[in-house]
Amino acid sequence: MTTLLDRVGGTRFVNDTVAEFYTAIGRHLSDQDRCDHHKQQSRQAQFLNHALSEPPEPVRSSRASFLARGLNPTLFEALLEFLEARLTELGFSCQLSSALMESASNLYSDCDPELAIAC
Repeated sequence: MTTLLDRVGGTRFVNDTVAEFYTAIGRHLSDQDRCDHHKQQSRQAQFLNHALSEPPEPVRSSRASFLARGLNPTLFEALLEFLEARLTELGFSCQLSSALMESASNLYSDCDPELAIAC
């Protein structure tokens, strides 16, 4: 069975897309914000790769919860919107895009947001 991650091009695609997102918003950030956003970029890429790979262990896997703790909810939502637009731009099907967004959003929602530790 092919995972969502495989269907979009694997970890390289996800990592490159997250990097593109941060390049796009980078010109609007202060130097201090850029430092914090390198951590966000890494965490978001790891979380998306985890969410789109095999169905995450149980939905509330410890790895997903750990990664979600470091995510800024507003930036994560913006990244998902960017990723969805990027998939559309590249000609991926609406079904694949929807499945990807749903998988990532649901896993994030199932993690404990009150444990967020990074902005």
